[in-house]
Amino acid sequence: MRQLPTDFFQAPYAFYRQLRAEGSVHQIGLRTGVRAWLVVDYDAAKEVLRHPDIRKDPHSATGAQARHAAAGSSGVTATNRRLSYHLLNADPPHHSRLRKLVTPAFAPARMAALEFRVAAIADELLDRIDPAAGRVDLLEEYAFPLPITVICELLGVPVEDREPFREWSAAVVDTPMSTPEAMREATDAIVEYFDGLVAMRREHGLGDDLISHLLTVTDDGDRLSHDELISMAFLILVAGHETTVNLIGNTVLTLLADPPRYRALRDQPDAVAPLIEEVLRHNGPVNIATLRYTTAPITLGETEIPAGELVLVALGSANRDERHFADPTAFDPDRASNHIAFGYGIHYCLGAGLARMEARIAVTHLVTRFPELRLAVDDDELRWRESILIRGVQDLPVDLAGAPALP
Repeated sequence: MRQLPTDFFQAPYAFYRQLRAEGSVHQIGLRTGVRAWLVVDYDAAKEVLRHPDIRKDPHSATGAQARHAAAGSSGVTATNRRLSYHLLNADPPHHSRLRKLVTPAFAPARMAALEFRVAAIADELLDRIDPAAGRVDLLEEYAFPLPITVICELLGVPVEDREPFREWSAAVVDTPMSTPEAMREATDAIVEYFDGLVAMRREHGLGDDLISHLLTVTDDGDRLSHDELISMAFLILVAGHETTVNLIGNTVLTLLADPPRYRALRDQPDAVAPLIEEVLRHNGPVNIATLRYTTAPITLGETEIPAGELVLVALGSANRDERHFADPTAFDPDRASNHIAFGYGIHYCLGAGLARMEARIAVTHLVTRFPELRLAVDDDELRWRESILIRGVQDLPVDLAGAPALP
């Protein structure tokens, strides 16, 4: 069994390259005691993400047993059960039912209608940043508040509640790396919060927000149960801001490594969208996909994974597989976009369009407002989150004024 190297969170890609050279899948152990099979190449990742014998439901006998057997001292089995009835924990046919009920809330027309409001939020946040301030944490001032404000408004959650959500999200977003105590405390608090919010909707009337939509949506008389509703609200809130915060942060960080490319975007806004696609491949916000388990023995490459084992898919590794991407360590926005940063198969991210739109607007407005932005620290001073799931920095110190514009 392989242990993650001490510098894994700072620099995972060299480790992934070594693993890919040795095989498609490897048994790994985390410092929390979690043990799982890590899938590292592109073809094997896509196979796992669509394999009928690899499931997600933690409530099945096999799922519960696999999680308990491999949990170690982590929070894998400590989540409040009432928050576990969402799409990412569902298998067919239950997954199909949930997705059918929830998908209309993320229809392209509904997302497009949000563009004006997202742009307004971006401008409001940039207005608050004093150009004379010098050094600021762009994650704190911009990359975090933009998507959390968008998702809170979308759900109908008071924006002033975003700070507790940030703390709760940090505790629950990465179960393999969490502690049971932190997981129980955060998920109990989230259940209590959404119970209260739904009760208020029922008592004081529904609005045009997503929670109101989820309360009323039906399909031939079928509707979400109360725990399915609060589980979906929880998933949308956490996934809806965590992915986008780190997509914005990673995109800005990538651009600040190449100041001429960053400045050029001010006059080439159409170049932002393909650039974001390459960030998703090159250094995407989701490092390893959420937990899965085998219900029967499966063979990947030359390795057989027994039934009842946890499986982790390293999206960050698959998206740098040398067999599918020419010169994969190079950042090239002109390459064809065939990454799996948002997953693959039935669990492809429902909010991918929203994340792309928010990141595009965030970067476009930022470069317009601060064309001379510079990274305020050396690369080796950046602190990356110690997360299996999320790939992102803890803070992003930037110099607003930067150096004089180059000719």
